[in-house]
Amino acid sequence: WCRSPTAKGSTRENLESTSKGRPLHRAQEEHRRCGTTAANTHMTRLRILCFHSFRLSGDNMRKQLFDLANLGASLADLATLDFVDGGHRLGDDALPERLQALFPPPYFEWWNAREGAGGTAIYDHLEASLAKVERHIAEHGPYDGYLGFSQGGCVAHTLSLLSMRDPSFASRVPAPRFAILLSCRLSRHTEHSELVAGAAAAPLPLPSLVLYGGKDTDVPPAMTRELMATLDPAGVREIYLPLGGHRVPNLGEEEVAVLRRFLKSVQ
Repeated sequence: WCRSPTAKGSTRENLESTSKGRPLHRAQEEHRRCGTTAANTHMTRLRILCFHSFRLSGDNMRKQLFDLANLGASLADLATLDFVDGGHRLGDDALPERLQALFPPPYFEWWNAREGAGGTAIYDHLEASLAKVERHIAEHGPYDGYLGFSQGGCVAHTLSLLSMRDPSFASRVPAPRFAILLSCRLSRHTEHSELVAGAAAAPLPLPSLVLYGGKDTDVPPAMTRELMATLDPAGVREIYLPLGGHRVPNLGEEEVAVLRRFLKSVQ
């Protein structure tokens, strides 16, 4: 990532992620040092449940957020992050060998999609994943919000949709108060078609921060904007990185400020 022009013509600094750590802005260092000072002790830290991407794990997502990017450090004094693995475990060779050293096993997925009728899909293993999340929330919750990247972002949005629009599901899993969604798209699962269409017609009143990149070829920007259209625009905050790809991003000072303002607004 490099310094890149925003849609408004200003610049934002986006730093390259590496496995050797990442630079922190002075403001982020201050946030880290002062996270437990008297000025912050009166504020209860938010509890956020995090959902990893396709064929990774909760531990690997923690690494993405805190070791390979600065997003985790940018919110560490405002929120406590909890991580859950997908409902379907894969073999230890699920990732290409070149990635296994960076992201070691075990590996999980939330579902595996196969094509359905009319542009929809059938999500194998989805029910097992939803049941696992339901158990996790019952045992370790409640949570204030969700955070998800890629397939995990779709999980976070789908869980919110089900909790807010499906009375049966809502009776078991409470709706979150907010969501942070990174580089994700809408569910294409056949059984979600009516719920998704309903949310497009009557958007969800879910305060959301959506982060996505203009160079993402796995989940192109148009797909993320389609998801954003199912959220009440009054509650949506957006971080668009024109040169961003499909990764958990490093944030510049302006983006860190947007993230922190959003979290403070939902505390």
